[in-house]
Amino acid sequence: MRNIIHHISRLSLPLAAMALYFPAAAQLHESINVEGKYVPDIIRIDRVNMLPKALRQTLTSSPLEYESAGVATSFTPSLLTMPATAWGSTRTVSSNPGYLELGAGSWLNSTLSAGYRFIDNSSTLFGVRLQHNSTSLWKPNLSPETSEIKQERYDESVALYASHVFKGLGRLDAALDYHLGYFNYYGYVPYGYTGSDPVEAPTQTLNDVALRLDWRSLIRPGSALNYNTSLRMRHFAYRNLPLPYGNTYGAFKGSRETDIALSAGVSMPWDNGSSIGLDGNLEMVFLSGGDYREKASQPSSGMSVFPETDSYAMLTLTPHYRFNRGLLDIRLGADIDLSFKAGPEGSRYSFFHIAPDLKFALQTGQVGLYLDVTGGSELNTLARLYQLDYYGIPCAVTTRPSYTPLDAAFGVNLGPFSGFSLGIEARYRATKNTPLGGWYQAWLGNGDRAPVGIIPSIPPKATFSYIADTDGLDLHGFSLSGKIAYKYGSIFSISAEGTYQPQDGKKGYFNGYDRAKATAAIKATVSPIKPLHIAIGYDYRGTRNIYMKSVSAITDGATLINGKETTLHSLPLPDLHLVNLSASWDFSDDFSVWMQADNLLNRHSEVLPMQPMQGVVVAGGFKWLF
Repeated sequence: MRNIIHHISRLSLPLAAMALYFPAAAQLHESINVEGKYVPDIIRIDRVNMLPKALRQTLTSSPLEYESAGVATSFTPSLLTMPATAWGSTRTVSSNPGYLELGAGSWLNSTLSAGYRFIDNSSTLFGVRLQHNSTSLWKPNLSPETSEIKQERYDESVALYASHVFKGLGRLDAALDYHLGYFNYYGYVPYGYTGSDPVEAPTQTLNDVALRLDWRSLIRPGSALNYNTSLRMRHFAYRNLPLPYGNTYGAFKGSRETDIALSAGVSMPWDNGSSIGLDGNLEMVFLSGGDYREKASQPSSGMSVFPETDSYAMLTLTPHYRFNRGLLDIRLGADIDLSFKAGPEGSRYSFFHIAPDLKFALQTGQVGLYLDVTGGSELNTLARLYQLDYYGIPCAVTTRPSYTPLDAAFGVNLGPFSGFSLGIEARYRATKNTPLGGWYQAWLGNGDRAPVGIIPSIPPKATFSYIADTDGLDLHGFSLSGKIAYKYGSIFSISAEGTYQPQDGKKGYFNGYDRAKATAAIKATVSPIKPLHIAIGYDYRGTRNIYMKSVSAITDGATLINGKETTLHSLPLPDLHLVNLSASWDFSDDFSVWMQADNLLNRHSEVLPMQPMQGVVVAGGFKWLF
């Protein structure tokens, strides 16, 4: 297990489309029994995949040292997924230096995973990962005009990773990830389409490059000072900005952003388990592209008015005191954010923000208690919003961060005892400037027309901010979560988990653009004989609504993004029910075959407006460890 540092958090972040690979730096103040933000630092991990696979060593959640800054990590997609919760997730690590997995299924869904560790010894690690995922034959049939248009989506990723321990000095970790995405907006219908010409769906190209370098001092008993430094660089770029107006979708460039983060942390321990420290992070976001801002002023463009956005930066300082002794772990700190030119011109995000960073954890045998009171600012970069909606608008509408003055959680974990384990959590969060989105593909298919089902009814001439909202939404609400699990050796296991998060406009707990009120996940696995593994799972997201703001200023039928807000409108989305079945057979420790069937109920419910699920997807493949 050496060279793995893994922070496992409870995460209820619904990706508003099917999952995909992203080398993302995730920084969420969400944790169960691991101190710190959601910051997985995976140094020796071949891949993370929901597909059936040969079982290897399992890394379970455990308290780890606090990590102050996010790092890049790689998530491998499955053919079809609907995230609900991820409580105490596990990852498998293979002792084999190489792996190869190939799978294909209906609608020409395909996946290919490969990797090899060229060097793997007590001081040095070096390897490569490859990942391919695609779908290209399914017809969503969102309208008569698009009945023959197929959903096309290709995601190709390659990553190099390395680690080296310099004897007596410290450890250097490095990773370089590149993700190329190509997809079409299959719901596109030209505004005012009369049916005289065939509809051609616009396409998009996404380039995503991430580099990270980490240096850590070696932690030794009696050490007078511990420190770490890191460099993060990520370039995230769209090719173009499609519009629903005629054939002008290729005329505008998409946004490009380069995100550079420099961070460092130092702590000074002394006797009796106490230490004081300071963590710092400077994140700078440089924007380019986006010639639509200049061209939008042309009357013939039919373009909505966009606010001006600048490159911006944020400096975060986190002084803290920590006491960690025996079964008790306490941290007292504060998150101080200083922003520079964040937010649109004329409505800047205020310079100074502060939030608590307080944590208490007590583990006594099979009973664990924790209390977290945290907060802080989170940048709404293109890369972050892309995680919320794969088909999100490919331009930087605003640079206003989300500010959470309070995110408090209290939880209890029990077990395992006689195979049982369970946990409950209560959380309250208040956040300002929560992003509103998930409407872009609907905008391409409807133009400025109000979609059917918007509540309340809208005057015929009213238009909507389909693109995005510059200020976001101020939200406050609570969340209740629970999980129970039972495991009988290697033969049988079952788990059930769920969340209840009331949602009503500005009252609610943000868990994605669809704002689900309830989520649940049930999974059972059985291995009646050693080579055979069978799993069945059910995932649910219910009472979902997506929100948007209308504007009162209407000029020549164009939506004014900076127009005066009149009210908040919602569109109900159908409940999501997913039943999945999978099986694998191990011919040896190194070779197995698998089959899976996703969405057995064959529902085509919309994940977000004009983003339906594929229905039943049957796939099969093999995995070879070498």
